[in-house]
Amino acid sequence: MKKLTLIIIIITLALSSCSDNVFNINVNIDNAIGKKVYLQRVIEGQIVNIDSASVNDNKVTFEIPISENLDAYHIYVKGWRRAIAFFPDNQDITLTGDFNKYNQFKIESPSLTQASLEEFTKKFNELENEDEQQFFVFETVWDKPASVLSPYILYRYKWAFELCELREIVNNFSAELNSGYLDLIKGYIKLLEKTDIGKPYLDFTLKNLDDQDFSLSSMIGKSKLVMIDFWASWCPDCRVENPNIVAVYKDFHEKGLEIISVSLDTDKTAWIKGIEDDNLIWKNHVSDLKGWNCTASQEYGIAFIPQNVLIDANGSIIAKNLNGESLRMFVEDYLK
Repeated sequence: MKKLTLIIIIITLALSSCSDNVFNINVNIDNAIGKKVYLQRVIEGQIVNIDSASVNDNKVTFEIPISENLDAYHIYVKGWRRAIAFFPDNQDITLTGDFNKYNQFKIESPSLTQASLEEFTKKFNELENEDEQQFFVFETVWDKPASVLSPYILYRYKWAFELCELREIVNNFSAELNSGYLDLIKGYIKLLEKTDIGKPYLDFTLKNLDDQDFSLSSMIGKSKLVMIDFWASWCPDCRVENPNIVAVYKDFHEKGLEIISVSLDTDKTAWIKGIEDDNLIWKNHVSDLKGWNCTASQEYGIAFIPQNVLIDANGSIIAKNLNGESLRMFVEDYLK
């Protein structure tokens, strides 16, 4: 009897020791039976699926070995526009929500890094304008150059900064900082450098509305000014800007303006309806229906939409990210 008791004690201690070397990521997700949840991390500048599991009884669990790398994890389900990022800090964490409301998941965890992220997000959302938000992001990441959270925040809000500002912030990060998001930011900076004003255009080939290949290079040199317009039917800001682009096209097409609209849609029906509803009358509409993974948008480092790139007849990028009256004034002045 004593021998049996001793064996039980040894097994219990062994199991306890094993459990001390792992933590659990628990995902409680409604309306997702049979769907696959992907667990992701950023590795060598790429977002990589490191595990996956099918939803059973509205939940999945991932058992993760404890490591010194405290960078973010993501969960992603096909059909979502983006993944959900979180920082477990090697501790059990639970994400709870509905498949159809991926942006409303609640996260429960004793993680201090996750708590800091949620505090940052709350304060960011309370700010009233983009200038205040941009300064708050800058202040947060600049004051915490050794925090694993800082590269994630900077990458998430990279659209708010010019190329020179991004370089300055990255140079301020601690040399010992271990973050996959830092690699992503550096890759993004390289993309911006390749597509900066004065650089030659980057060619791409996508399918048009008739499923025929269309290459940007087929338009360069045929018009005085070519504008690549990155947009999507699901993007409210794009739909607000579209009437202005239509008006500019009507006024300056005969003087040498051509527009190529690159859609970040994933649904062709929605894409076509958006074109028709907004009366986007130019003929060059292209997409690979991969959303944010659109090859053209990745080539040009597109981090937000609407966004545009203007190219002259020699194939040089001469302007970027103009909208409203600034777009009209630039086109009018260039084509006069």
